[in-house]
Amino acid sequence: MAGGKVSVRQKMINMMYLVLTALLALNVSAEILKSFHMVEVSMDRAGENIDKKNVNTLAAIARYHTDIPADPTGTLAYNKSIEAKKIADDGVKYFTELKELLIKNADGRKDGNPEEEVAQPSNIELHANLMINQGKGKEVKDKINAIRNALLGLMPKEKQELIKSDLRTEDPKDSKETWEAEMFEHTPLAAVVALLSKTQNDIKNTESQVLDYFRGSLTENVMIIDQLTPQIIPVNGTNITIGNKYQAEIFLAASSSRSEASISVNGSALKSESGIGKYEVTASREGENKFKAVITTTNSSGKKETYEKEGSFFALAPLAVISATKMNVVYIGLENPISVSVPGFSANKVDVTCSGGNLRKVGSGGEYLLTVDGSIREVKISASVEGKTMGFATYRVRQVPKPTPMLGPIEQSGSVSMGQLKAVNFVLTALKDFAFEGVKFTPISWNLVYAPKNGGARVEQGSGEQLTGGAKSILMNARPGDRIILMNIKAKGPAGPVPIPSSLVLEVRQ
Repeated sequence: MAGGKVSVRQKMINMMYLVLTALLALNVSAEILKSFHMVEVSMDRAGENIDKKNVNTLAAIARYHTDIPADPTGTLAYNKSIEAKKIADDGVKYFTELKELLIKNADGRKDGNPEEEVAQPSNIELHANLMINQGKGKEVKDKINAIRNALLGLMPKEKQELIKSDLRTEDPKDSKETWEAEMFEHTPLAAVVALLSKTQNDIKNTESQVLDYFRGSLTENVMIIDQLTPQIIPVNGTNITIGNKYQAEIFLAASSSRSEASISVNGSALKSESGIGKYEVTASREGENKFKAVITTTNSSGKKETYEKEGSFFALAPLAVISATKMNVVYIGLENPISVSVPGFSANKVDVTCSGGNLRKVGSGGEYLLTVDGSIREVKISASVEGKTMGFATYRVRQVPKPTPMLGPIEQSGSVSMGQLKAVNFVLTALKDFAFEGVKFTPISWNLVYAPKNGGARVEQGSGEQLTGGAKSILMNARPGDRIILMNIKAKGPAGPVPIPSSLVLEVRQ
């Protein structure tokens, strides 16, 4: 907070600040801190995808430069792209090292696992001291601005406005705080780490836009074409319900707007725009519908070339799926039966995945058993065919309801007769009105309290379903006005032992 000699007033201010920061940390729930870690993980995965795109873009520019080394535009694009990569890589490295420093100062990550949350996710003091008091935040701000300016500076000034970069560090307009204060003061460490991951992605995104500009500036096609292939691209999928239209774009791959292509399907000519034929047909027959596309074009020597390709789409009868969405519930500890099917495809063609639970296939049809452990609130089951997602369903995860404590057939608190009590031989824990068949709870332990109308109370402890001799004696000798309480019950269910919060309170009548 502060060093050296300070006044009594300053000491009080420092103490109040410590209390405030502690209260702020307490107000950040574990769920929110966990969400920050999930955002961090998502950012890192998104960054990997951007890296792959940038690698492919740079490789295309390099390939063009290798194939046409005499083109000055290609040479300039290649040199500038290499420079952009170095600027971005250095920037990403800087923020990686900064994150590692902040995490290390706060005891690293939980259990030393690099995939886990930071050990002190709610800490708001350590990084604030480094960034604000020690001035590191201004260095970070200057670094972001320098990276943005360096990347944009690779492009012509009049083209720089094409880049939509999120590498921004303006001070808040509606506040007297600085950018550094908004980023690092009163912000939990988990959020700061996620923000730094976002900054790394902003660097990669800016680099990606710069690389795209240089790739687009090339005067020749980046890809060196050695063959031509006709393509049929569905516009609205290949599974069409009866009465709806199947749409596809049919064109010759690698063609340009200057190519004159004649396109037909099943002998009927299509209208062609910029070398792309638009095919549209109303689905009228259920099942697979095949068609043949023929593309004829003239090459640079004036010779006509013809290419053929077969396409198909599936027509499905209209299907309505009606379900009670509020009843989409699975229970912890049970093998929840799940049925998955995709109309038009056999069960062995359907791939089923589950997030947040364990899904086990049973039999050769579309039947599965789903088990959940309660660590998450929702489970999502997805069905796909040949890599294409056909649908999904979300189920809420719930505990199995607590059973009802019973003395023999007696299940409700209130008055009972002496005759009813004398007929009781068992303690039961029944699961009443539960739709899941075969779920059973067995008593593990219980207390039977006897409070006579006159005299002191006594407690009989028991285990299992069978009444102990002492408990049986209490019920046999109970008299009008006495009270009997069955309480502190534990029972074993599908997910293991559970306490039963309710008690059975009985008053003996004549």
